[in-house]
Amino acid sequence: MRDIFTLISERVQLDCGGEPICTHVGDAQVCAIKNHPTYQALRKKVRLGRTKSVASLRLWESVGTLAREGNQQEGEKWLMILLDLLTPYFGGWSKEFARKWHHEVSDIRSAMIEGALEAWFSAAGDMPPKKLLDAMKTRAFTCARGLVEAGSSETCAASSEYLIADAVCEEDSTLRASAIIEASTVQDPDTDERIRGERAGALLQRMGAMSHVKILHAKLRSGCRDESDAPTVTPAQMGRSWVDGKNLYYRFSDLLPQHIGFSKAASIVGLSESQASKMAGKGSLSFRVLWIGNSRVVSVKSLMRILGIQDSIVHPDDVENGASHVGEG
Repeated sequence: MRDIFTLISERVQLDCGGEPICTHVGDAQVCAIKNHPTYQALRKKVRLGRTKSVASLRLWESVGTLAREGNQQEGEKWLMILLDLLTPYFGGWSKEFARKWHHEVSDIRSAMIEGALEAWFSAAGDMPPKKLLDAMKTRAFTCARGLVEAGSSETCAASSEYLIADAVCEEDSTLRASAIIEASTVQDPDTDERIRGERAGALLQRMGAMSHVKILHAKLRSGCRDESDAPTVTPAQMGRSWVDGKNLYYRFSDLLPQHIGFSKAASIVGLSESQASKMAGKGSLSFRVLWIGNSRVVSVKSLMRILGIQDSIVHPDDVENGASHVGEG
């Protein structure tokens, strides 16, 4: 019988397939470590029971960060992996509960996953990884015990697949234009967009970074981009996309490295590396950490959010116009 553990495993196998998986930064192509195992091989080495290796705990921390920091689709993928890493530990307990309390093992497993998810979604974002692991386990066992002690072994009529159903993607961007002119005084969205892009171009020209920027622009204009990575075009932008024949918009963060070192990230928020390490251990650090072997890195996008730096959506034409104004000055 296919229970929730099987469904989660099938979902993860579908998402990961037999390809190498990067649990460090989420993308094997940009990871400093070049050798990555398949998910099946990785899962066999993970131990999250009573005996936890340092490597397993670091893996748990990185996967948890990817689940929190990723977009909705990527976040769901890594959350399913997080749950799948727990199922070997939950498997023995669910069978013992079923045997002791004469209950359906599939119902017990559904209750355990429901409990683990409750702990995940109710946990504070800065909860230390090990504490989160313990909280998810404790809540899973509490839910399972509550089910069997209720005295009913009836099976829920609803399918357990609802727990991992694909959610509808929503565009909930909170981006606001940042310009010398107050955004509230700009009534025309097209004007607001051009001001935003030209200001970015002027800044990049002064920094001497336009040669790097033009490489990205050439890539966009040649169509060498996965459209799933492109920002959604709003109705106000449809005209420009129609003229170009394609969506050339991109986020400012596309010009930046995906990750920076832990020490550099700490200095950006005004901390020494030792201070940041202590805060990370206590769960009070404002940003999350990804492990690459014995090294730690931090997502640049997460730092931008923490520092209140808006990840503006810009158009290549506007950026280049802003840069040319500065160059001519």
